[in-house]
Amino acid sequence: MFRKEQNLTQEDTTELLERLKRLLAQDPTLAARLAAITGDGNVVGDHNVATVNRLSAGDYAIQIGQLHLTLSPDQLRSLPVSAYTVSPLPATSTGLPRRLKVFLCHASGDKPAVRDLYHRLCADGTDPWLAEEDLLPGQDWQLEIPKAVRSSDAVIICLSSRAITNAGYVQKEIKYALDVADEQPEGTIFLIPLRLEECDVPERLRRPHWVDFFQERGYERLLRALRARAEHLGLRPHLWEPEMVLIPASEFLMGSDPGRDKHADDEEQPQHTLYLPDYYMARTPVTNAQYVAFVQATYRDPPEDWKHGRPPEGKEDHPVGYISWYDAVAYCNWLSQVTGKPYRLPSEAEWEKAARGTDGRIYPWGDEPSDEKRCNFGCNVGGTTPVGRYSPQGDSPYGCTDMAGNVWGGA
Repeated sequence: MFRKEQNLTQEDTTELLERLKRLLAQDPTLAARLAAITGDGNVVGDHNVATVNRLSAGDYAIQIGQLHLTLSPDQLRSLPVSAYTVSPLPATSTGLPRRLKVFLCHASGDKPAVRDLYHRLCADGTDPWLAEEDLLPGQDWQLEIPKAVRSSDAVIICLSSRAITNAGYVQKEIKYALDVADEQPEGTIFLIPLRLEECDVPERLRRPHWVDFFQERGYERLLRALRARAEHLGLRPHLWEPEMVLIPASEFLMGSDPGRDKHADDEEQPQHTLYLPDYYMARTPVTNAQYVAFVQATYRDPPEDWKHGRPPEGKEDHPVGYISWYDAVAYCNWLSQVTGKPYRLPSEAEWEKAARGTDGRIYPWGDEPSDEKRCNFGCNVGGTTPVGRYSPQGDSPYGCTDMAGNVWGGA
């Protein structure tokens, strides 16, 4: 928070914050420690309270954590702007591009499976339309659904024995989608039949190649098609807002048990029981594609393995690396700003519970040693892999992925 004393005027406070941002920009060490100061006076970093006193001589006495400054208004005005300064985004813009619009056509009996698909597509950067989520009370569904089909960039027709045999509205949705597909240029990925279970594909849907959602890597193949469609339209098919999973309130075993884990050392916490209330955790690590939106919107220095401010080609869906704790805090602050939701880094206890569950297991999947089917570890791959590559085999009990391996975090 920001605390002002001795009746500073709003004009004084605004001027001070602007000058102070520029001051911090001059010293990369301070800029890294404090991360950024946003235009409303919030200090982000390891020191979260700023106090400002207006001295009798007109100077400003400033304290931010262990930082003490006494500066005159002229000194503040004379400080130049640096790229380290993070300006707030305009209230009318998030700085994010439009996402791929995807219509989900399904039978009413398939709602649970399609609801899961909807949330996974949201998590992977598309903008899916599902009647259960997007049709508002009072709207005429016979008008809104055809409108949604026509405004979509792609249509996924979810097929099952129920969808094929039912004579309900799903058949009308399929007809709308086929009519719109006929208007697309030849070779366009627009209509994607997705089999939720073993079933026959209707004759009229056999021309576009279908994908089996129930088979291994079926969802990954679906994403490849959607990404190809997005790239054709010049869109970025990646997520800007992470998919969050609920970690329910409970006690859990935190720390190491040398009798259970032969790799435990004396410096690790002894195993003990700890209670945590409900909280949310991102299902996957932050990807390069997510982080690049933050870098572009805030002009923050990109990770050292990027070139020309862009992630390595072909690694957009890999976890971002070479960033500091302060970068991560600033990213959470920016994400909160553009989404209006309170994002933050997890505590050590929150991370550990999300990674290993409540029973003190050694790895997210249990006590069995890691292998090439559960995580990217050591030199088994030779670099990072796309987030979720080892899901669900390597997932934690709560469905969080890549909690072991892939990208290494250091102090």
